[in-house]
Amino acid sequence: MAGGLLLAAVPGVATAANSCQVDSDCVLVPDDCCGCTGGGKQRALPKKGKAGFERARQARCADTMCPAVMSQDPSCAATSAVCKEGKCTLGS
Repeated sequence: MAGGLLLAAVPGVATAANSCQVDSDCVLVPDDCCGCTGGGKQRALPKKGKAGFERARQARCADTMCPAVMSQDPSCAATSAVCKEGKCTLGS
């Protein structure tokens, strides 16, 4: 999808919490166990869902070791999270 990724169902975050009204409602988080500096990727989600997402991610990834390598995933080029059409997406 051009211009960013739409937030789909996120483990640990209720669907009702996946909405936004303004860019400041959104934050960048690692998409899975490893973030961009660990060979992974990132996603945008609402600030109000970040704590639940992080708890679930930390529990799921407790035994995961990430490589010390910067990811080439396109999501890692995003420097901000923005609100687009009521959903948090990756900005530029």
